[in-house]
Amino acid sequence: MKLHVPDLRKEEGKFITYNSTLVLSIGGNEEGPALKINLQAAYVAKMILIKGHWEAEMQGECSRCLEKCNYQIKESFYEEFKQLSLISEPSERDSGNVSEEGDLFVFRGDTLDLNEYFRQSFLMSQPLKILCRSQCKGLCPVCGVNLNYRQCSCLEENLDPRWELLLKLKEKN
Repeated sequence: MKLHVPDLRKEEGKFITYNSTLVLSIGGNEEGPALKINLQAAYVAKMILIKGHWEAEMQGECSRCLEKCNYQIKESFYEEFKQLSLISEPSERDSGNVSEEGDLFVFRGDTLDLNEYFRQSFLMSQPLKILCRSQCKGLCPVCGVNLNYRQCSCLEENLDPRWELLLKLKEKN
């Protein structure tokens, strides 16, 4: 997603709305997840302010029952991008027109390319655990049956298997 700076400069101080779908390429995958982006951008004092939200429909595997499920990721954002003059020297670590210096994003030129910003935001927003539903019962640790569909006949032991040796020592005494 690219913002044309002269268009924003014409309306300095006023937020302009952009709606877009950005298909990310992650890990060499050409067809990655699609982010639906709603943002507002404004040019203020050699800075571009962006705010809004994005969402993506994903498919993954439930962490408890291992079944395929769909889930949604949503994220809100507010960022400031400082425009550097074209005369200033680019730093060695700049790759593209946007770079990060401390907590500040900087860019050069008349186009603000937000693709890398949204790719990083997407990667940081990944859930640690994916659940098909909040009440998922998961798999039986003994026989492996999916407890969401049927109850197994395994004996439920409350003893952690790591303590079995201590239990045997206690029984001997």
